[in-house]
Amino acid sequence: MDIEKRKFPRQLVSLSTNLLETETEKVLGDCILTDISKVGFAFESETSFHIGQKFSLELVILNRKVSLSGKIVRICEGVFYQMYGVEIIDGDSKNLDFFRSYIDYSLN
Repeated sequence: MDIEKRKFPRQLVSLSTNLLETETEKVLGDCILTDISKVGFAFESETSFHIGQKFSLELVILNRKVSLSGKIVRICEGVFYQMYGVEIIDGDSKNLDFFRSYIDYSLN
């Protein structure tokens, strides 16, 4: 059995959304989020990204729009496409407190 070593536990998900360029909100590509936590998330995408690249995405949680900005911190092989590990950028995200409360609730 694998022991979870992360400081912030992950919630497995399967959510499809678009990744947006931070400044222009132009669609960079689509993705499937595979897990989320209070400080980051992972996604798979057929679009190529690089370490340090910043972007945003929008989710609707309990009828509330959440906009997360993130930075790619890890790249590895996914199930279908490349998998990217993302660190959430606090200051650029919207409704982040609500998102984090929802994650806390989901993990308990």
